[in-house]
Amino acid sequence: MKSFRLLLGIFCVCLSSLFSQESLAFSLFSKSETPTITVLDPFVDMRTGPGRGYPVFHVVEKNDRITILKRKTTWYKAITEDGKTGWISRATLENTVGPNGDIIKFSEPGREDYLNRRWELGILGGNISGATAITNYGAFHWTRNISTEIRYTESFGNVSSARLISANLLHHPFPNWKLSPFFTLGSGTFSVSPRSSLVQSVDRKDNILSVGGGFNYYLTARLSVRLEYNRHTALTSRETNEEVEEWKAGFSVFF
Repeated sequence: MKSFRLLLGIFCVCLSSLFSQESLAFSLFSKSETPTITVLDPFVDMRTGPGRGYPVFHVVEKNDRITILKRKTTWYKAITEDGKTGWISRATLENTVGPNGDIIKFSEPGREDYLNRRWELGILGGNISGATAITNYGAFHWTRNISTEIRYTESFGNVSSARLISANLLHHPFPNWKLSPFFTLGSGTFSVSPRSSLVQSVDRKDNILSVGGGFNYYLTARLSVRLEYNRHTALTSRETNEEVEEWKAGFSVFF
């Protein structure tokens, strides 16, 4: 259970960091636009990078104009009239106006941001060979149809515990569907350790091949729900290989 809590804690830290800003909003501006806006607040901090961990190197004062260059999560890269370029939090841009004097409005992240996501973190709980299991994973989406994942799974059985580490290739044939299917192919290692000295067994580590599939469901903001089934083939040194089935469900966040 200590490992379970550790895995859960790691995911919560990632989730907290991702949602630490006041809002989860994205600009209404399209990627082809570079809007110029005027600051109405007394000042706005400009940082060297897209996050509060980066230092403030310039302060944009009231009535100064800045041009938005691009967006990264809830941060915007902007350039001032005198050529200073840096990152500004979306939360500090609420009180700004456009060239026509209208207050700039921001929208919540939508499906377009979900479809164009690059990075994804997730936590899944389920069952592997009859034992309770939890999986943490990180994914990178190369295109809307293809992504790769690194997964770490730990199971907690009455007799033994197991760890599964794998790299996987995912195909999303219909990414525009709200309930979107995917198929996965991967390989990795599967380690089994006895949990009791009464059990006459030894630690075992095998290579595995995995195939599976499941569904992603876009929920809201940066959240999606995931249901997945995997069938693992452990390439043992014995005469026959071992088949391991895994069911799991959970949540993921994207950015």
